[in-house]
Amino acid sequence: MNKSRVEAFTDAVLAIILTIMILEFKTPESFELKAITLQIPYLISYAVGYLFIGVAWYNHHYMFSKTKLVTKRIYWANNFWMFSTSFLPVATSWIGEDLNAQGPQIFYAIIYTIWSASYILLSYLIAKDNDEQGYKNVAKSIRQMKIYRYLTNWKYLLIQTIVLIIILIYLPVLQIVLVLWQIIFIGSRTNPDSDKLF
Repeated sequence: MNKSRVEAFTDAVLAIILTIMILEFKTPESFELKAITLQIPYLISYAVGYLFIGVAWYNHHYMFSKTKLVTKRIYWANNFWMFSTSFLPVATSWIGEDLNAQGPQIFYAIIYTIWSASYILLSYLIAKDNDEQGYKNVAKSIRQMKIYRYLTNWKYLLIQTIVLIIILIYLPVLQIVLVLWQIIFIGSRTNPDSDKLF
């Protein structure tokens, strides 16, 4: 399958997702500056969602720049990943209504979990299919990505799940802080060669 077509399609879908997210930002009916303060919860939610997609896109770009082939399995895993990402505007908008509401935060946690599973599957298949075709360096680069190592480490995932359940029960607003921490400290740490691909 043509790798550049899959990348172009993915870029278009992510651009649409970001556009939908900003369109959920409501223009105040009043012309006083303080009227915008009602939108601060959504602005926080949107900022985290924007960073989330930005970091995810960068890591996705890295993987697809490294890969030598796109198999049917990779294509469908990529579609699953985009499908899970497409729910982010809904989750972002809902928690933007009330950052400490339990229902929206649980929905966000479900979407984030499905997204993580789809990202693991996509990364795993890119590494596996390239490895099987003799592109060992590609597979090694994917498996060395910090986000891949974190998401496939059962100890980290167990600790995160326990912490997340406690947060969702007692103080749901902290979930967005947890997601932000993961975005900044895990997802944004890239392989040393990420700026030297082209």
